[in-house]
Amino acid sequence: MPAQFDSFGIRFLYPDNWSVADRGEDEGDQGATLDFPGGGFFSLELTGAEAVGPLIDRIVSTIAADYEDLEREDVTLDVLPAGTAVTDLRFYYLDLLIISRIAVLKQGNDSSPDDVLLVQMQAESRDFDKNEPVFAAILKQIADAG
Repeated sequence: MPAQFDSFGIRFLYPDNWSVADRGEDEGDQGATLDFPGGGFFSLELTGAEAVGPLIDRIVSTIAADYEDLEREDVTLDVLPAGTAVTDLRFYYLDLLIISRIAVLKQGNDSSPDDVLLVQMQAESRDFDKNEPVFAAILKQIADAG
């Protein structure tokens, strides 16, 4: 039976073997991180649309500072509306290829019309591939509700 996430105006079903990570008080209440077996995560953050470009650049810069040979690719996902910004990052940690996908979803819920949902999914490549259908299902639920 799937678990249900329902917070800050965002609702979706997710696998019951995933867990919602605790957030520090300094992180606010407009985001969440779900950890899944294998060491990956699915993170959501409601933020102002004007902050998206700099926020994505900051995520890319932070990863690039720690890992050499960072590859960046803009991609499209069939489950998201046309024009949705999605960026894939690939880098190596030890001998493992890590994939980090960042998607920016426009929100039509009770949040400000200028707010967007920044979603980051990250895992070792085999775990990422295994969980990609789950990521797609969650993204579709969020996009359809928005």
